[in-house]
Amino acid sequence: VRYVPFFGSSEWERMDAFHPSVLAAKYHRPYRPFLLGKRGTQSLTQYFGMQTILPELKNKQAVFVVSPQWFDKQGVDPAAFDFYFSNLQAAQWLKHVNGSQVDRYAASRLVKVQGQKKHDDMTDMYQRVASGQPLTGWQRWSIGIQRRLLDHEDQLFSRFQISDNYQRRIVPRLSQLPKKYDYQQLYRLAGQKAARETNGNRFGIYNRFYDHRIKPIGLKRLAGIQKKFYYTQSPEYGDFQLVLNQLAKSKVDVMFVIPPVNSRWAEFTGLDQNKYQQAVSKIKYQLRSQGFDNIADFSHDGAKPYFMQDTIHLG
Repeated sequence: VRYVPFFGSSEWERMDAFHPSVLAAKYHRPYRPFLLGKRGTQSLTQYFGMQTILPELKNKQAVFVVSPQWFDKQGVDPAAFDFYFSNLQAAQWLKHVNGSQVDRYAASRLVKVQGQKKHDDMTDMYQRVASGQPLTGWQRWSIGIQRRLLDHEDQLFSRFQISDNYQRRIVPRLSQLPKKYDYQQLYRLAGQKAARETNGNRFGIYNRFYDHRIKPIGLKRLAGIQKKFYYTQSPEYGDFQLVLNQLAKSKVDVMFVIPPVNSRWAEFTGLDQNKYQQAVSKIKYQLRSQGFDNIADFSHDGAKPYFMQDTIHLG
């Protein structure tokens, strides 16, 4: 099986019969999506995750969903980053640092989002790299020992399978699709399914999401809540640059996907679509100025019927 990494965040959790993983399995495509991302994963998490799969990335293909919502004033939430970050990722990265500007920036971000609330040997190393100092001989020896121990630990625990997502979430949906791939037939089926499952609200939001995530809060409390949201200034742009540097260095052929927001929901909550598009333009400039021209920009499609499953996730 040829795996293609699909980097992103919580959109991959929106599993239905039209998910890329289901379509690839049903129509025997020559690849299988390897989904990398959950709620709270952003560029910094993806960058350090890449450090553990560099040989598998080199000269390969990938899909990367970059959400403008990541680019808020704060950037990645430290708690979310800490949840996904592991010492094995840090050890793999520290093994290759050479004092470059990229290394120094990555280390300064680690100190900012992960190292402030604790102080240990790893934090000392981050601080040295951030300040442009090389690791000491003892630190490099320590990293080698830690990496070997963490590799063995990873191999041990990877034997314990928590759940088989392929059998549990993909296989049962294969029968919902026609035997032969037909785009127009799939388009009709998706529209019919979406019409049934979004008929309980005026925003075109998946009923279950609306009932469990929006109703309990109440529309009155959510009206105009995004009036002050903007995405043109954020540390996320620097974190995204780390990702771009790594993808370029590894010579990965990447398709970048830029999703929209649900237009009806954006209007209700006061999100300024012009400001949203300013962020999209900035992201596209960052990509194109470095030779990343394979961009699927769906940012203008948030008003299309059933294009969005909920407020910000593709349907």
